Amino acid sequence: MGLPTSGQLSLNDIRAELGAATTNVSLGSMSDSVGFVAPDKVSDFYGYSSTTTFYATLAVGKPAFGCNITINQTRYHDGSGLLPVVGDTIYTSSTGGTVDASVIRGMSTANSGTSFQVYTTNGSGVVSSVYLCPL
Repeated sequence: MGLPTSGQLSLNDIRAELGAATTNVSLGSMSDSVGFVAPDKVSDFYGYSSTTTFYATLAVGKPAFGCNITINQTRYHDGSGLLPVVGDTIYTSSTGGTVDASVIRGMSTANSGTSFQVYTTNGSGVVSSVYLCPL
C-alpha cells in the first residue's frame, strides 16, 4: 500500500510494507532487500511502495467483455510479478488507497501490447480470477 511521505515511520511499518518476518528486524537487511545503498536510513523509505504498476481499464459486465475495451488508466498491485495474479490486491494509487472492486482489463508496462488479461476482483480489490484475452 505504500509508506507515508512524511511523519513518523517505524521499522515495523517498513517491515510490514516489505512483507518481511517479524523476527530479527534489521534496517540494513530491509534496505539491502530493496536496493538502497549505505548508509542505511529510515528516511530512505519515505514514500516507498512495494506495489507494481500496470496499465488497465475498468470493464462493466462479464470478463469476456473486458477484452475489447481500450486500456487508458494506470493501476497498481501488491504482487511481485508484472501483472496481478489470483490473491494480489489491485489499487488505484501507488500508495494503496481505494481498491478496485470490478472487472479490469490490464497489460504490463513491460508488455509489447500483444497480449492482455482480464481480472475479476472481490469487494476488497483482491483478484479472484484471471482470464487471458484471445489475440
